[in-house]
Amino acid sequence: MEQIRDLHQTVLIVDDDGDTRAIVAGTLAALGLEVREASSGIEALTFLDSEEPDLVVLDWMMPGMSGDEVCREIRKREGGQLIPIIMLTARDSLKDKVSALEGGADDYVTKPFEYRELQARVRAQLRVRQLNLVLQRKNEELQIMQNKIVEQERQLAIGQLAGTAAHELGQPLSAILLNCHLLGKLSSSDEKFLKALENIKSDVKKMSLLIEQLKGADATSTSSYHKGTDILSLKKE
Repeated sequence: MEQIRDLHQTVLIVDDDGDTRAIVAGTLAALGLEVREASSGIEALTFLDSEEPDLVVLDWMMPGMSGDEVCREIRKREGGQLIPIIMLTARDSLKDKVSALEGGADDYVTKPFEYRELQARVRAQLRVRQLNLVLQRKNEELQIMQNKIVEQERQLAIGQLAGTAAHELGQPLSAILLNCHLLGKLSSSDEKFLKALENIKSDVKKMSLLIEQLKGADATSTSSYHKGTDILSLKKE
């Protein structure tokens, strides 16, 4: 008998009949699965509030909440779409099978069941679950990578824009400094005028330092694009 490789996988058996639960539990425990039991739909949903099984074997005909209702409630829950559900019931008409599958069940086993068939169906559904979980994890990793790429491209674009702005601003500032120098020579006797020119020169130099930082941001955006460096972390000199 082939056992399930992952010994930590858990199956929840939901059936109001204790004898049936015991038979199903023994059949699945032989696969190396950890078995949990619930005697009603309400008890099953309460269990799911605190623990997520890898598979649910669910009796259809139960008092109170039917298996069909339980199945639909599981599917509404976060993560419930990835839990395989095998419906176990004496109802074996085509209409019943279609109803169970449309209600969210992944498979359908009729009573009385052959234990090897139930084991085979459980193994198959657990394989599907593992593949779905791997796919979900890969999709999450892909989304993270895409977000990083978008952010890096955004920073790269901002850095390149900063470099362009620095280039465009640099030439006018140079012209302002030159004109201040010339005006100083023409009006060397007016102290207030000369003081104003010095203030202009001081402000222009401050702007020049900021422009140099913008140029550095552009260079950093190119060299650190693939390293995830924040190209906008500029420090005042």
